Amino acid sequence: MQESAELIPEHASKGHRFHINDFEGPLDLLLFLIKKNEVSIYDIPISAITEQFLAFLDQAQAMDLDGLTEFYSFAATLLYIKSRMLLPVDINLNDEIEDPRQDLVEKLIEYQKYKKLSELMEKKEAEAEWTIERKKMQRALPFADEELWEEIDVWDLLKSFSGLIGGISSERIIDLYEEVSINEKTALIHEFLETRESFSFHDLITRPNSTLDIVCAFLSVLEAVKYRVICIRQHRLFGDIQIRKFEKRSHDGTES
Repeated sequence: MQESAELIPEHASKGHRFHINDFEGPLDLLLFLIKKNEVSIYDIPISAITEQFLAFLDQAQAMDLDGLTEFYSFAATLLYIKSRMLLPVDINLNDEIEDPRQDLVEKLIEYQKYKKLSELMEKKEAEAEWTIERKKMQRALPFADEELWEEIDVWDLLKSFSGLIGGISSERIIDLYEEVSINEKTALIHEFLETRESFSFHDLITRPNSTLDIVCAFLSVLEAVKYRVICIRQHRLFGDIQIRKFEKRSHDGTES
């Protein structure tokens, strides 16, 4: 196994030293390492990739604990997968062999979709190509009993988003009156948080048939979750996404 060299992104000049802030998160770093090593996302050489991931953390410059915690937690996951790959497996020809990397691959695929959407949105906003008319409508959906709601993570949100996008027309809806952007949706989230205890993801979508409107809403929610502005829950029966203000939990589990 070759020793991992200092990581240098494609867009950086020679001599540029990586920082944690160069990546959106541990999955972003992992995707970079996969691309750098020119390996398939479906057949990750987990031992070599884990070694390079840990080497990056060793050379990462000091920063706040919250920023490092997420990466070290993910490194522990990689080490766990690596250890499972090293264990002997009793092969039964009648059984399907479980790949310890499968869950990681699924998360990488979903994150890759999000990353491509983010890049597309940045390009479209830079070109100022898509504009739509905003409909001034807000819709508060009735929520069921508390036991019908469960907290979800980013991966569940990505799955719900994929369903929304898949169910609308690909036709562009263009109007010269008003542009919808991620910043605009972020402002709407803060407005709702000040006036409501909770609200639905659909409340952020002012034009349901517009892919751009839904993408902007999704990315703004993703950013708010990332920076712990909001927490998200999903209805067990209907799949609706509920958004609430993030509350820190004390050691006894109560919100403060």
